[in-house]
Amino acid sequence: MSEQEKLIPAPIADGEGLPVDQTSKILGFMLAVIALAWILDLHIMADVQLFNEQPLAVAVGLALAIMSMSLGFNAGGAYRVAGFGIGIVLLALMLMIAWRYPQLTIVATMRPLWLTVTCFTLLAGLLLLVWRSIGFPIVGIVAAFSLLAIFGTSVGIPSTPVDRWAIYMIVDPNGLLGLPVRVAVEIVIPFVLFGELLRHSGGSDYLTRVCLAMFGRYRGGSAKAAIGASALFGTISGNAVSNVVATGVVTIPLMKRTGLKPETAAAVEAAASTGGQLLPPVMGAAAFVMADYLRVPYTQVAIAAALPAVLYYGAIFIQVDRIAARAGARPLDEGERTSFTQALREGGHFLLPFAALFYLLFTLQTRPQLAALAAIVTLLITGIIRPYNGKRLTPGSILSALVDTGVAAAPLMLITATAGLIIGLVSLTGLGFSIAAQAIALSGGNTLLLLVLVALIAIVFGMGMPTVAVYVVLATILAPALVDAGLAPMQAHLFILYFGMMSMLTPPVALASITAAKIGGASMWRTSIIGLQLAWVAYLVPFLFALSPELLLGGTWVGATLAAITAFGGIVAVSMGAVGYARSHLSPAMRAVYLLIGICLMLPPTLSPAIGFANLAAAVGLVVLLLRSPSPEKNGLPARAGLTLANAREGEPT
Repeated sequence: MSEQEKLIPAPIADGEGLPVDQTSKILGFMLAVIALAWILDLHIMADVQLFNEQPLAVAVGLALAIMSMSLGFNAGGAYRVAGFGIGIVLLALMLMIAWRYPQLTIVATMRPLWLTVTCFTLLAGLLLLVWRSIGFPIVGIVAAFSLLAIFGTSVGIPSTPVDRWAIYMIVDPNGLLGLPVRVAVEIVIPFVLFGELLRHSGGSDYLTRVCLAMFGRYRGGSAKAAIGASALFGTISGNAVSNVVATGVVTIPLMKRTGLKPETAAAVEAAASTGGQLLPPVMGAAAFVMADYLRVPYTQVAIAAALPAVLYYGAIFIQVDRIAARAGARPLDEGERTSFTQALREGGHFLLPFAALFYLLFTLQTRPQLAALAAIVTLLITGIIRPYNGKRLTPGSILSALVDTGVAAAPLMLITATAGLIIGLVSLTGLGFSIAAQAIALSGGNTLLLLVLVALIAIVFGMGMPTVAVYVVLATILAPALVDAGLAPMQAHLFILYFGMMSMLTPPVALASITAAKIGGASMWRTSIIGLQLAWVAYLVPFLFALSPELLLGGTWVGATLAAITAFGGIVAVSMGAVGYARSHLSPAMRAVYLLIGICLMLPPTLSPAIGFANLAAAVGLVVLLLRSPSPEKNGLPARAGLTLANAREGEPT
């Protein structure tokens, strides 16, 4: 078993998450409650004045203790005792930082020995836990940047004394207790709680059931339902692994039973769940960090990300349809689904929290954390009053949801804390400006070459870091280069987010693929490879919207509409070429033709008149190919394995 596979313990297949002891559960409950209390300004109601960094320090301390105890509990033996002891020490030190923070802002300038030792201990504990739970790459980046900060004189960077470096990393608002941790506490934890309450009240089952009813009667309906359920649940969780667990335990076995191979079934779930980080209205933690980076309302990020997210899921859906046609995957049996109207009506009360969330986010332009709280309150009311499939919110289930929220948020807290260290190091050394200048110089001023360079760096980083960490690193050191090259800040940051997102599918980390493979009993490596093939659009669309803002719903509505139409036609053609099946099997030469036509269609027509002409020619070519391609029966296939979904309804051969 690989190190990455060890990160996903066995109970996750049952939706229980990381195995923890009772102490960790209590700490998880406290973490969730502290986040909610801070958002609700209970300290102001109690006439208690706090620095922003004080509750953040408490939250980080709780997360450190939870992860230390959880890793020790999972390892057993002496490691359990060591994990518990280390967790208590780290929590005590962070509580001390929180309690004395107003004085520390002054004392830190004198760099006393006791504070230096405290900060060194906290840094060592944090990086050790991140190494054991997430992997070495992000720790390696912090170590490399730290060495540059301490010994930078030899490379032209002002050096920083070791004690000042350690204290700056922990105490300064630009370090560990900076923007990423604040976003995690104030915004991400409420949405995680919403997702947990949804799961405990049967909401995740409802979303899956609705999608099964919607797509189950079609060829490969279980796979299409998996895409729909992952997209819907992903709008709330914004977490690829949680998404896989919540929906994959139902959809992956169904996909296997209806004819898809285990690796394909797991890859479909992993790719669809990963896209939740891109799908409005919630997206993922990195999107909230982005909004703060850009100093824009989160709704602007969500609107800009909408069309690329639709293209992402559209490409996966079309490929699944072609794979199902090629494999002869059958619809779901009648006993495994209900009518769409009945499924929608049975849990209609779950639509109210979503309506509240969307209304506050997009109509009233409310802060995301307040919109999440409104959705939580609505879900609490409806979930207590009306049960679904035998599940009702009770005091016990609400308590369990709070515990699960804190435990689930702990790894994210460590990731965001480490990302804060990276931001602090870049600020301390000024390294970001020099790297941006060197990147522009290396590209020779060519914007396309610079985009390729940034994409390659993001892919390499993404092989070892979660999305939030990849985004923070690249947004800090390379986004300025993209902006200096002429991209709008939204284009530059979404470009980075897309490539950072692929870390969930890119081996050797690929946590979404690992989780899906464990549920489906499939090979992790094969699942990751197929998942990357399904998510090919995530590698191409960022270049398109980086060169043309119309795909981010910028510019004129006419231009955005034309760009959307041609882009969708392009993903249809490319998906057919990638799978090797249109109305029938495609030869290698025809696959290449479909791929070429698709790429020509995907180019935004507003770039130049020549590209507009290429779009038109490619559209005509695609129509001609589909009309003239051999019908399935001429290839020894059933006559109704063709292109349209209507050809594969229940009762018709596939």
